[in-house]
Order: sequence, then structure tokens, then C-alpha cells
Amino acid sequence: MNTMAKRGTMFALALLMLVMSIFVPQNTAKAAMMYNNTNSASMLVSINTSGMLSAKLNVMGMNGKTTRIETSLYVEKKILGLFWTRVDIGYSDNTWHDTTTNYYYSHTFSCNLNSTGTYRVTVTYTVSGNGGNNDVITITDTATY
Repeated sequence: MNTMAKRGTMFALALLMLVMSIFVPQNTAKAAMMYNNTNSASMLVSINTSGMLSAKLNVMGMNGKTTRIETSLYVEKKILGLFWTRVDIGYSDNTWHDTTTNYYYSHTFSCNLNSTGTYRVTVTYTVSGNGGNNDVITITDTATY
């Protein structure tokens, strides 16, 4: 095969790989994380028809290991389809904080939204205990009103 044909074949293969990476669905499953003091952590965000945003927060630590769970949460709104801006949720720095010394944590954070749009909620759990270094777990979820 001549040099020109080899280059053409390589270009075609590279182009095919690029197109496939764009249009073929990727496996988005993530490997389970291993933590020092945490068994699981989650957040589920919803917005009702009246504009009440609810974020259901759950952390399951390890009984006998987990000694403290700190929660930090903020809400953002998508502006012009490109940018995220913090929403006033009535707390200092528009960030809500909570802490427990239980090995588990369950709470529903709620706030009223002033306008329709796409909202993003970010929560960071810092889970401390005698299992090793703190687990810092950040979860983001979006919802539309």
C-alpha cells in the first residue's frame, strides 16, 4: 500500500473513532467508591408545581466508626443556558450547613424558588470517624421548574 493510501486510511479511522465517541452512548456507570467512614451517601432533588425545591439528603456511616457528619448545601440557577449563579436561600453565603454526631444522617432541605428555570443543587458531606481520614463526598443533582 502506498503512503497516500495509508494516510487516507488512518485519517478515515481517526474520523470514524471521533464520530463514534460523539454519537455512541458511553457506559456512565461509576465504580463504587470505598470510604473510610461512610457506607453510602445520596441526594435526590425535586421541585413541585408551586416552586418548592426539596433536596432529600441521606448518609449512612459505619456504626462504631463514624463520629460526625457535616453537611454543606447550595443552590444555583442556570442563566442564559450557559452560566450558573447562586440562589438566595436565606443563609449566610447562600450556603446551608448542618451537623450531626450520629453515624447516619437523613434530612430534607427545602426552599421556595422565585422563578422558573433549571436549578442545580450541590451538597458536600464531610464524614469523620475513627476509620481513617475524613470522607469528603460531593453530589450534584439538577431539576427544572
